Amino acid sequence: MDLNKEWEKVQEMAFTSWVNSVLEKRGCDKISDVSTDLSDGVKLIYFLESVSGKKFPKKFDLEPKTRIMRVQNLHLAMLFIDEDLKIKVQGVAAEEFVDNNKKMILGFLWTLYRKYRISVINEGDKSSEEGLLAWCKKTTEGYNNVNITGFKTGFRDGHGFLALAHKYDPTVFKYDEYEGHDNIARLNAAFDFAEKGLGIPKLLEAESLSKGNVDERSIVLYTSLFFHAFRAKEEREALEASQNSLNNKLASLEQSLEGEKHSQEELLKQKKDLEDALNKIREQNDNRNSRITDLQSKIDDALRGLDDEKLAKLDLESRLAKCEKDKAILELKLAEILDEKDRLEKKIDEDKKRAEAERLGLGLIRQHLAAQFSDIHKWQSFLEHPETVPYTGTPVDLDSELSSLSFEEQAKKLASKLESENILIEKYLTGKEEAKAAAKK
Repeated sequence: MDLNKEWEKVQEMAFTSWVNSVLEKRGCDKISDVSTDLSDGVKLIYFLESVSGKKFPKKFDLEPKTRIMRVQNLHLAMLFIDEDLKIKVQGVAAEEFVDNNKKMILGFLWTLYRKYRISVINEGDKSSEEGLLAWCKKTTEGYNNVNITGFKTGFRDGHGFLALAHKYDPTVFKYDEYEGHDNIARLNAAFDFAEKGLGIPKLLEAESLSKGNVDERSIVLYTSLFFHAFRAKEEREALEASQNSLNNKLASLEQSLEGEKHSQEELLKQKKDLEDALNKIREQNDNRNSRITDLQSKIDDALRGLDDEKLAKLDLESRLAKCEKDKAILELKLAEILDEKDRLEKKIDEDKKRAEAERLGLGLIRQHLAAQFSDIHKWQSFLEHPETVPYTGTPVDLDSELSSLSFEEQAKKLASKLESENILIEKYLTGKEEAKAAAKK
Protein backbone atom coordinates (compact mmCIF):
# COMPACT_ATOMS: atom_id res chain seq x y z
CA MET A 1 0.00 0.00 0.00
CA ASP A 2 1.19 3.57 -0.76
CA LEU A 3 2.62 5.19 2.38
CA ASN A 4 0.50 8.31 1.96
CA LYS A 5 -2.65 6.24 1.56
CA GLU A 6 -1.79 4.20 4.65
CA TRP A 7 -1.01 7.39 6.60
CA GLU A 8 -4.37 8.79 5.51
CA LYS A 9 -6.15 5.63 6.66
CA VAL A 10 -4.38 5.69 10.01
CA GLN A 11 -5.24 9.34 10.55
CA GLU A 12 -8.88 8.84 9.61
CA MET A 13 -9.33 5.97 12.06
CA ALA A 14 -7.38 7.65 14.86
CA PHE A 15 -8.97 11.09 14.52
CA THR A 16 -12.48 9.66 14.23
CA SER A 17 -11.88 7.80 17.52
CA TRP A 18 -10.35 10.90 19.14
CA VAL A 19 -13.14 13.28 18.07
CA ASN A 20 -15.80 10.80 19.19
CA SER A 21 -14.17 10.32 22.61
CA VAL A 22 -14.26 14.11 23.13
CA LEU A 23 -17.81 14.58 21.80
CA GLU A 24 -19.08 11.65 23.88
CA LYS A 25 -17.99 13.36 27.11
CA ARG A 26 -20.00 16.40 26.01
CA GLY A 27 -23.08 14.28 25.26
CA CYS A 28 -23.00 14.89 21.49
CA ASP A 29 -23.68 12.38 18.74
CA LYS A 30 -20.64 10.57 17.36
CA ILE A 31 -19.26 11.05 13.87
CA SER A 32 -18.53 8.28 11.41
CA ASP A 33 -16.50 10.18 8.79
CA VAL A 34 -14.24 13.11 9.67
CA SER A 35 -14.30 14.35 6.08
CA THR A 36 -18.10 14.85 6.02
CA ASP A 37 -19.48 14.97 9.56
CA LEU A 38 -17.68 18.21 10.54
CA SER A 39 -18.81 20.10 7.43
CA ASP A 40 -21.47 22.30 9.13
CA GLY A 41 -19.03 23.51 11.83
CA VAL A 42 -21.30 22.69 14.80
CA LYS A 43 -19.57 19.51 16.03
CA LEU A 44 -16.19 21.01 15.17
CA ILE A 45 -16.91 23.98 17.45
CA TYR A 46 -18.10 21.63 20.24
CA PHE A 47 -14.95 19.57 19.76
CA LEU A 48 -12.70 22.66 19.87
CA GLU A 49 -14.38 23.93 23.06
CA SER A 50 -13.99 20.57 24.82
CA VAL A 51 -10.45 19.82 23.74
CA SER A 52 -9.16 23.34 24.57
CA GLY A 53 -11.23 23.95 27.69
CA LYS A 54 -12.19 27.42 26.39
CA LYS A 55 -15.63 28.83 25.72
CA PHE A 56 -16.43 29.68 22.08
CA PRO A 57 -16.75 33.49 22.16
CA LYS A 58 -19.16 34.11 19.27
CA LYS A 59 -22.68 33.07 18.37
CA PHE A 60 -23.01 30.46 15.64
CA ASP A 61 -25.85 28.73 13.83
CA LEU A 62 -26.77 25.46 15.52
CA GLU A 63 -28.72 24.20 12.47
CA PRO A 64 -27.11 25.66 9.36
CA LYS A 65 -29.24 24.85 6.30
CA THR A 66 -27.28 26.50 3.53
CA ARG A 67 -23.69 26.46 2.36
CA ILE A 68 -23.22 30.09 3.40
CA MET A 69 -24.34 29.28 6.98
CA ARG A 70 -21.98 26.32 7.16
CA VAL A 71 -19.07 28.38 5.80
CA GLN A 72 -19.87 31.11 8.34
CA ASN A 73 -19.78 28.60 11.24
CA LEU A 74 -16.50 27.15 10.02
CA HIS A 75 -15.00 30.59 9.47
CA LEU A 76 -15.78 31.46 13.10
CA ALA A 77 -14.16 28.16 14.14
CA MET A 78 -10.99 29.06 12.17
CA LEU A 79 -10.88 32.49 13.86
CA PHE A 80 -11.30 30.81 17.27
CA ILE A 81 -8.35 28.52 16.51
CA ASP A 82 -6.14 31.35 15.31
CA GLU A 83 -7.03 34.15 17.76
CA ASP A 84 -8.08 32.33 20.95
CA LEU A 85 -6.22 29.04 20.80
CA LYS A 86 -3.14 30.59 19.13
CA ILE A 87 -2.76 27.63 16.74
CA LYS A 88 -1.55 28.34 13.22
CA VAL A 89 -3.13 26.03 10.64
CA GLN A 90 -1.62 26.69 7.24
CA GLY A 91 -3.74 26.43 4.06
CA VAL A 92 -6.96 25.21 5.67
CA ALA A 93 -10.03 27.37 5.08
CA ALA A 94 -13.70 26.96 5.94
CA GLU A 95 -14.44 25.80 2.40
CA GLU A 96 -12.18 22.74 2.80
CA PHE A 97 -14.64 21.32 5.38
CA VAL A 98 -17.74 22.23 3.37
CA ASP A 99 -16.22 20.63 0.25
CA ASN A 100 -15.16 17.51 2.23
CA ASN A 101 -11.47 17.85 1.36
CA LYS A 102 -10.28 14.81 3.33
CA LYS A 103 -6.56 15.46 2.92
CA MET A 104 -6.79 19.05 4.21
CA ILE A 105 -9.16 18.07 7.02
CA LEU A 106 -6.83 15.29 8.15
CA GLY A 107 -3.89 17.70 8.03
CA PHE A 108 -5.90 20.14 10.13
CA LEU A 109 -6.74 17.44 12.72
CA TRP A 110 -3.10 16.24 12.75
CA THR A 111 -2.05 19.77 13.73
CA LEU A 112 -4.60 19.77 16.56
CA TYR A 113 -3.58 16.25 17.60
CA ARG A 114 0.08 17.23 17.82
CA LYS A 115 -0.93 20.29 19.89
CA TYR A 116 -3.24 18.59 22.37
CA ARG A 117 -2.10 14.95 22.37
CA ILE A 118 1.60 14.83 21.47
CA SER A 119 3.17 18.14 22.56
CA VAL A 120 1.70 17.58 26.05
CA ILE A 121 3.76 14.39 26.49
CA ASN A 122 6.73 14.91 28.81
CA GLU A 123 9.25 12.44 30.13
CA GLY A 124 12.27 13.75 31.99
CA ASP A 125 13.66 16.69 30.03
CA LYS A 126 12.09 15.55 26.73
CA SER A 127 8.70 16.39 25.25
CA SER A 128 6.53 15.73 22.18
CA GLU A 129 7.84 12.86 20.00
CA GLU A 130 11.12 12.65 21.93
CA GLY A 131 9.22 12.58 25.20
CA LEU A 132 6.93 9.85 23.83
CA LEU A 133 9.92 7.76 22.78
CA ALA A 134 11.55 8.23 26.20
CA TRP A 135 8.28 7.24 27.88
CA CYS A 136 8.12 4.04 25.79
CA LYS A 137 11.68 3.14 26.81
CA LYS A 138 10.99 3.75 30.49
CA THR A 139 7.67 1.89 30.46
CA THR A 140 9.15 -1.22 28.79
CA GLU A 141 12.27 -1.44 30.96
CA GLY A 142 12.98 -5.00 32.05
CA TYR A 143 11.16 -6.66 29.14
CA ASN A 144 13.23 -9.11 27.08
CA ASN A 145 14.11 -8.26 23.45
CA VAL A 146 12.65 -4.74 23.64
CA ASN A 147 14.99 -2.26 21.94
CA ILE A 148 13.17 1.01 21.28
CA THR A 149 15.73 3.33 19.70
CA GLY A 150 13.36 5.06 17.30
CA PHE A 151 9.78 4.90 16.04
CA LYS A 152 10.64 3.57 12.60
CA THR A 153 12.68 0.56 13.77
CA GLY A 154 11.93 0.11 17.49
CA PHE A 155 8.47 -1.45 17.06
CA ARG A 156 8.90 -3.63 13.93
CA ASP A 157 9.34 -6.94 15.78
CA GLY A 158 6.25 -6.49 17.95
CA HIS A 159 8.09 -6.70 21.27
CA GLY A 160 7.65 -3.00 22.03
CA PHE A 161 3.88 -2.85 21.54
CA LEU A 162 3.44 -6.24 23.25
CA ALA A 163 5.42 -5.03 26.28
CA LEU A 164 3.31 -1.84 26.47
CA ALA A 165 0.08 -3.90 26.35
CA HIS A 166 1.40 -6.29 29.01
CA LYS A 167 2.58 -3.43 31.24
CA TYR A 168 -0.92 -1.94 31.13
CA ASP A 169 -2.47 -5.16 32.50
CA PRO A 170 -0.08 -8.07 33.26
CA THR A 171 -2.99 -10.37 34.15
CA VAL A 172 -4.37 -10.62 30.58
CA PHE A 173 -1.52 -12.62 29.02
CA LYS A 174 2.03 -13.82 29.65
CA TYR A 175 4.62 -11.82 27.76
CA ASP A 176 7.15 -14.66 27.52
CA GLU A 177 4.65 -16.94 25.74
CA TYR A 178 5.10 -14.90 22.54
CA GLU A 179 8.90 -15.22 22.41
CA GLY A 180 8.68 -18.05 19.85
CA HIS A 181 6.19 -16.27 17.54
CA ASP A 182 7.23 -14.44 14.39
CA ASN A 183 7.10 -10.64 14.16
CA ILE A 184 3.74 -10.48 12.38
CA ALA A 185 2.02 -12.84 14.85
CA ARG A 186 3.53 -10.89 17.74
CA LEU A 187 2.35 -7.56 16.28
CA ASN A 188 -1.17 -8.87 15.65
CA ALA A 189 -1.33 -10.19 19.23
CA ALA A 190 -0.19 -6.80 20.56
CA PHE A 191 -2.78 -4.99 18.40
CA ASP A 192 -5.53 -7.34 19.66
CA PHE A 193 -4.59 -6.85 23.31
CA ALA A 194 -4.37 -3.08 22.79
CA GLU A 195 -7.80 -2.93 21.17
CA LYS A 196 -9.54 -5.13 23.75
CA GLY A 197 -7.72 -4.00 26.87
CA LEU A 198 -6.78 -0.38 26.20
CA GLY A 199 -9.48 0.60 23.69
CA ILE A 200 -6.88 1.46 21.04
CA PRO A 201 -8.14 0.82 17.48
CA LYS A 202 -6.04 -1.24 15.06
CA LEU A 203 -4.51 1.56 13.06
CA LEU A 204 -1.50 -0.29 11.65
CA GLU A 205 -1.00 -3.32 9.42
CA ALA A 206 1.27 -5.89 11.07
CA GLU A 207 2.88 -7.04 7.84
CA SER A 208 3.63 -3.50 6.62
CA LEU A 209 5.04 -2.48 10.00
CA SER A 210 7.27 -5.56 10.23
CA LYS A 211 8.75 -4.72 6.81
CA GLY A 212 9.29 -1.06 7.68
CA ASN A 213 6.70 0.17 5.19
CA VAL A 214 4.68 2.30 7.63
CA ASP A 215 4.99 6.10 7.76
CA GLU A 216 6.74 7.17 10.98
CA ARG A 217 3.92 9.61 11.75
CA SER A 218 1.50 6.67 11.83
CA ILE A 219 3.70 4.89 14.38
CA VAL A 220 3.98 8.08 16.47
CA LEU A 221 0.21 8.54 16.36
CA TYR A 222 -0.51 4.91 17.29
CA THR A 223 2.11 4.93 20.06
CA SER A 224 0.68 8.15 21.50
CA LEU A 225 -2.61 6.30 22.02
CA PHE A 226 -0.78 3.97 24.42
CA PHE A 227 0.56 6.95 26.39
CA HIS A 228 -2.89 8.48 26.77
CA ALA A 229 -4.44 5.11 27.64
CA PHE A 230 -1.90 4.78 30.48
CA ARG A 231 -2.60 8.34 31.62
CA ALA A 232 -6.36 7.73 31.53
CA LYS A 233 -5.84 4.60 33.64
CA GLU A 234 -3.75 6.55 36.16
CA GLU A 235 -6.44 9.25 36.31
CA ARG A 236 -9.14 6.60 36.82
CA GLU A 237 -7.14 4.95 39.59
CA ALA A 238 -6.49 8.32 41.21
CA LEU A 239 -10.19 9.14 40.93
CA GLU A 240 -11.12 5.75 42.41
CA ALA A 241 -8.63 6.28 45.23
CA SER A 242 -10.12 9.71 45.82
CA GLN A 243 -13.63 8.26 45.75
CA ASN A 244 -12.60 5.51 48.17
CA SER A 245 -11.07 8.13 50.44
CA LEU A 246 -14.26 10.20 50.25
CA ASN A 247 -16.35 7.08 50.90
CA ASN A 248 -14.21 6.27 53.95
CA LYS A 249 -14.55 9.84 55.19
CA LEU A 250 -18.31 9.69 54.54
CA ALA A 251 -18.56 6.42 56.45
CA SER A 252 -16.55 7.93 59.28
CA LEU A 253 -18.80 10.98 59.24
CA GLU A 254 -21.89 8.78 59.30
CA GLN A 255 -20.45 6.90 62.27
CA SER A 256 -19.72 10.20 63.97
CA LEU A 257 -23.27 11.39 63.25
CA GLU A 258 -24.63 8.11 64.58
CA GLY A 259 -22.48 8.56 67.66
CA GLU A 260 -23.71 12.14 68.02
CA LYS A 261 -27.28 10.93 67.66
CA HIS A 262 -26.67 8.29 70.30
CA SER A 263 -25.00 10.89 72.53
CA GLN A 264 -27.93 13.25 72.02
CA GLU A 265 -30.39 10.53 72.94
CA GLU A 266 -28.28 9.69 75.99
CA LEU A 267 -28.17 13.37 76.99
CA LEU A 268 -31.95 13.67 76.60
CA LYS A 269 -32.36 10.58 78.79
CA GLN A 270 -29.95 12.04 81.38
CA LYS A 271 -31.86 15.34 81.25
CA LYS A 272 -35.15 13.54 81.92
CA ASP A 273 -33.55 11.55 84.76
CA LEU A 274 -32.19 14.78 86.27
CA GLU A 275 -35.56 16.49 85.97
CA ASP A 276 -37.22 13.50 87.70
CA ALA A 277 -34.56 13.58 90.43
CA LEU A 278 -35.02 17.35 90.81
CA ASN A 279 -38.78 16.97 91.17
CA LYS A 280 -38.22 14.27 93.77
CA ILE A 281 -35.78 16.53 95.67
CA ARG A 282 -38.29 19.37 95.54
CA GLU A 283 -40.96 17.10 96.97
CA GLN A 284 -38.58 15.94 99.70
CA ASN A 285 -37.66 19.58 100.43
CA ASP A 286 -41.31 20.52 100.81
CA ASN A 287 -41.81 17.65 103.26
CA ARG A 288 -38.67 18.68 105.17
CA ASN A 289 -39.86 22.30 105.40
CA SER A 290 -43.18 21.07 106.76
CA ARG A 291 -41.41 18.98 109.39
CA ILE A 292 -39.14 21.92 110.28
CA THR A 293 -42.21 24.09 110.82
CA ASP A 294 -43.72 21.48 113.12
CA LEU A 295 -40.42 21.11 114.97
CA GLN A 296 -40.03 24.87 115.37
CA SER A 297 -43.50 25.01 116.88
CA LYS A 298 -42.52 22.32 119.37
CA ILE A 299 -39.24 24.16 120.14
CA ASP A 300 -41.17 27.33 120.86
CA ASP A 301 -43.40 25.37 123.25
CA ALA A 302 -40.33 23.89 124.92
CA LEU A 303 -38.63 27.29 125.31
CA ARG A 304 -41.60 28.59 127.15
CA GLY A 305 -40.98 25.91 129.82
CA LEU A 306 -37.25 26.67 130.22
CA ASP A 307 -37.77 29.04 133.15
CA ASP A 308 -38.87 26.08 135.24
CA GLU A 309 -35.66 24.26 134.37
CA LYS A 310 -33.08 27.01 135.03
CA LEU A 311 -32.25 25.78 138.54
CA ALA A 312 -31.81 22.26 137.24
CA LYS A 313 -29.56 23.63 134.51
CA LEU A 314 -27.36 25.50 137.03
CA ASP A 315 -26.97 22.34 139.06
CA LEU A 316 -26.11 20.41 135.92
CA GLU A 317 -23.50 23.00 134.93
CA SER A 318 -21.90 22.73 138.41
CA ARG A 319 -21.66 19.00 138.05
CA LEU A 320 -20.30 19.39 134.55
CA ALA A 321 -17.56 21.75 135.79
CA LYS A 322 -16.56 19.16 138.40
CA CYS A 323 -16.48 16.48 135.70
CA GLU A 324 -14.26 18.69 133.55
CA LYS A 325 -11.84 19.14 136.46
CA ASP A 326 -11.76 15.39 137.09
CA LYS A 327 -11.24 14.87 133.38
CA ALA A 328 -8.21 17.20 133.40
CA ILE A 329 -6.66 15.29 136.33
CA LEU A 330 -7.23 11.98 134.58
CA GLU A 331 -5.71 13.31 131.36
CA LEU A 332 -2.55 14.33 133.27
CA LYS A 333 -2.26 10.87 134.78
CA LEU A 334 -2.86 9.33 131.38
CA ALA A 335 -0.06 11.45 129.92
CA GLU A 336 2.29 10.25 132.68
CA ILE A 337 1.30 6.65 132.02
CA LEU A 338 1.89 7.09 128.28
CA ASP A 339 5.33 8.59 128.97
CA GLU A 340 6.19 5.66 131.21
CA LYS A 341 4.94 3.30 128.52
CA ASP A 342 7.20 4.96 125.90
CA ARG A 343 10.18 4.70 128.30
CA LEU A 344 9.49 1.02 128.94
CA GLU A 345 9.10 0.31 125.23
CA LYS A 346 12.43 2.02 124.53
CA LYS A 347 14.08 0.01 127.32
CA ILE A 348 12.58 -3.20 125.93
CA ASP A 349 13.94 -2.33 122.45
CA GLU A 350 17.36 -1.62 123.93
CA ASP A 351 17.26 -4.91 125.88
CA LYS A 352 16.32 -6.75 122.74
CA LYS A 353 19.18 -5.14 120.82
CA ARG A 354 21.60 -5.90 123.67
CA ALA A 355 20.36 -9.51 123.88
CA GLU A 356 20.81 -9.86 120.11
CA ALA A 357 24.32 -8.41 120.34
CA GLU A 358 25.11 -10.80 123.20
CA ARG A 359 23.72 -13.70 121.19
CA LEU A 360 25.84 -12.79 118.18
CA GLY A 361 28.88 -12.27 120.43
CA LEU A 362 28.42 -15.67 122.10
CA GLY A 363 28.05 -17.21 118.66
CA LEU A 364 31.40 -15.73 117.60
CA ILE A 365 33.02 -16.83 120.88
CA ARG A 366 31.65 -20.35 120.40
CA GLN A 367 33.03 -20.46 116.89
CA HIS A 368 36.45 -19.16 117.92
CA LEU A 369 36.69 -21.49 120.94
CA ALA A 370 35.52 -24.46 118.86
CA ALA A 371 38.20 -23.64 116.31
CA GLN A 372 40.79 -23.19 119.08
CA PHE A 373 39.84 -26.47 120.74
CA SER A 374 40.00 -28.26 117.40
CA ASP A 375 43.48 -26.80 116.74
CA ILE A 376 44.64 -27.89 120.21
CA HIS A 377 43.40 -31.42 119.56
CA LYS A 378 45.23 -31.47 116.24
CA TRP A 379 48.40 -30.27 117.93
CA GLN A 380 48.17 -32.90 120.65
CA SER A 381 47.50 -35.60 118.08
CA PHE A 382 50.50 -34.52 116.02
CA LEU A 383 52.78 -34.50 119.06
CA GLU A 384 51.63 -37.88 120.24
CA HIS A 385 51.25 -39.54 116.87
CA PRO A 386 53.38 -37.66 114.32
CA GLU A 387 52.96 -40.47 111.84
CA THR A 388 49.21 -39.79 111.60
CA VAL A 389 48.86 -37.03 108.97
CA PRO A 390 46.50 -35.54 108.18
CA TYR A 391 44.53 -35.20 111.38
CA THR A 392 41.24 -37.14 111.10
CA GLY A 393 39.57 -36.28 114.35
CA THR A 394 36.06 -34.76 114.46
CA PRO A 395 36.08 -30.94 114.77
CA VAL A 396 34.70 -29.55 118.02
CA ASP A 397 31.06 -28.45 117.59
CA LEU A 398 29.89 -26.14 120.38
CA ASP A 399 26.85 -24.75 118.54
CA SER A 400 24.80 -27.92 118.72
CA GLU A 401 25.65 -28.29 122.39
CA LEU A 402 25.17 -24.73 123.63
CA SER A 403 23.00 -22.69 121.22
CA SER A 404 19.74 -23.70 122.91
CA LEU A 405 20.93 -22.53 126.38
CA SER A 406 20.41 -19.10 127.89
CA PHE A 407 23.07 -16.44 127.78
CA GLU A 408 24.23 -17.03 131.35
CA GLU A 409 24.29 -20.81 130.98
CA GLN A 410 26.25 -20.57 127.72
CA ALA A 411 28.79 -18.23 129.36
CA LYS A 412 29.27 -20.62 132.27
CA LYS A 413 29.61 -23.63 129.99
CA LEU A 414 32.13 -21.85 127.75
CA ALA A 415 34.19 -20.70 130.78
CA SER A 416 34.11 -24.22 132.20
CA LYS A 417 35.20 -25.79 128.92
CA LEU A 418 37.96 -23.22 128.46
CA GLU A 419 39.21 -23.90 132.02
CA SER A 420 39.10 -27.68 131.41
CA GLU A 421 41.07 -27.30 128.19
CA ASN A 422 43.65 -25.11 129.94
CA ILE A 423 44.05 -27.67 132.73
CA LEU A 424 44.53 -30.45 130.17
CA ILE A 425 47.11 -28.40 128.28
CA GLU A 426 49.05 -27.59 131.47
CA LYS A 427 48.91 -31.22 132.53
CA TYR A 428 50.05 -32.32 129.12
CA LEU A 429 52.93 -29.82 129.06
CA THR A 430 53.97 -30.78 132.61
CA GLY A 431 54.08 -34.43 131.60
CA LYS A 432 56.20 -33.59 128.59
CA GLU A 433 58.67 -31.61 130.66
CA GLU A 434 59.00 -34.42 133.20
CA ALA A 435 59.55 -36.96 130.42
CA LYS A 436 62.19 -34.73 128.88
CA ALA A 437 64.01 -34.32 132.23
CA ALA A 438 63.99 -38.08 132.87
CA ALA A 439 65.42 -38.67 129.42
CA LYS A 440 68.41 -36.41 130.16
CA LYS A 441 69.28 -38.34 133.33
